[in-house]
Amino acid sequence: MRSNMITVVTAIASMLLVAQVAAADAVQDQLQLMEQRMAEMEDRLQATSDELQTAKATVNEQRSVLSTNGLIEDEGLRSGVGSFFDMVDISGVAAASFNYRLHSANNNNNINGGNANAAQGQGLYPRYPNSNTFQVDQIWITLDKAATDESRAGFHAEFVTGTAAQALNAGNGAANDSTPYLYTGYVSYLAPVGDGVEVSLGRLATPLGAEVVQTNGNFNVTQGAVFALQPVTHTGVSFSTALTDGITLNAGVVNDVYSDTAVSNVNDKAYYAQLAYGGDAFGLNVGFIMGNDSGNNNVGSGSRSTTSVLDTVLTLNPTDNLSLWTNFDWVHTSGEGTGAAHGDLFGLAGAGRLALTDTMGLSSRVEYVRSENTLSANGQTGELVTLTGTLDKTLAEGLVTRLEVRWDTTLNNGGGFTPRVNGGAATNNDQVVALWQMYYEF
Repeated sequence: MRSNMITVVTAIASMLLVAQVAAADAVQDQLQLMEQRMAEMEDRLQATSDELQTAKATVNEQRSVLSTNGLIEDEGLRSGVGSFFDMVDISGVAAASFNYRLHSANNNNNINGGNANAAQGQGLYPRYPNSNTFQVDQIWITLDKAATDESRAGFHAEFVTGTAAQALNAGNGAANDSTPYLYTGYVSYLAPVGDGVEVSLGRLATPLGAEVVQTNGNFNVTQGAVFALQPVTHTGVSFSTALTDGITLNAGVVNDVYSDTAVSNVNDKAYYAQLAYGGDAFGLNVGFIMGNDSGNNNVGSGSRSTTSVLDTVLTLNPTDNLSLWTNFDWVHTSGEGTGAAHGDLFGLAGAGRLALTDTMGLSSRVEYVRSENTLSANGQTGELVTLTGTLDKTLAEGLVTRLEVRWDTTLNNGGGFTPRVNGGAATNNDQVVALWQMYYEF
């Protein structure tokens, strides 16, 4: 019996051992198969990684080529047009006003007057010729791509509409304020000479004077009588360079001293130069222009006129809240031939702005202009005095409102200056004007 039991147990144990061995063989086969598959997957992953590295290298190479050609930046791919406009600055100003002659309510139009440069619509009130009226002073757009060491080519263009354009267009026969006017338009090149010489060719703004046509560049709403003695724009070529950190030289050859018709077929041209120093609290500009003056209204048929303008501007900033400037001009006209004008004009102006708060300021301007009797239609020496006061307030970012009162008076019955006229006839030797303006600059 015992022997039979041992035999049964042995048989069972043998069967279990054989089953375990068979199971172990099957597991071993499965493990080998899994190892083989994992090896294949590793090979595939390595091949995929190699392909990705190759593709990444290709992308980096292509990106480098695009970046070198200015077609891509950190934010991604862009077109050549987008790259160009990223280098162009766009700015401007929109201004409107209401003006009223306080001296006489019924004196409502043609109140411009003055010994002026009619070829560019200049006068005592070149942007405000009428009274008791609302008007669009100027809508101004400026496009500028500066010439730099990194990009030596540049251009500049300024377009204006409104009464400013009407005044500037006066010499070209424009009769309304909706006719656009190309104030400046030129191409420039920064030549790699010394610290750089910028060459600009086209219609250029004059470097002379303390005030400008663009209204947000002035302390006051109106430009002064001394401003009326100066040219506004020229068509020609200019050369400018920095002599030191604070001193610059600007020189040019242009068609005419005053008249800027953009085309001139006369041999005589005009030449200008200006030396300017600018510091933190002090600045001084000394310049002149001399040459052909086809815009002189007093030049008779068959006559010619040569005009020179000497201009100095001194700027001071004695404190953080006070800015001052003075502007002196000497205009000498030397006419040749019958009816040609010959004589001198002198103008001196001083202005300042005191910042009362961060958003409010008070400005004033006083001027004296003297004209020799040889330049006057009535043969008298003319003396003109103007006094202007302006209060400005910033209402919002970029938005400014201004209130102004201005008084003009002649000291000896005009002598060529007629501050108040009505229907072309002088009615008084003085006038008082009030103006309200709002402008937005961007």
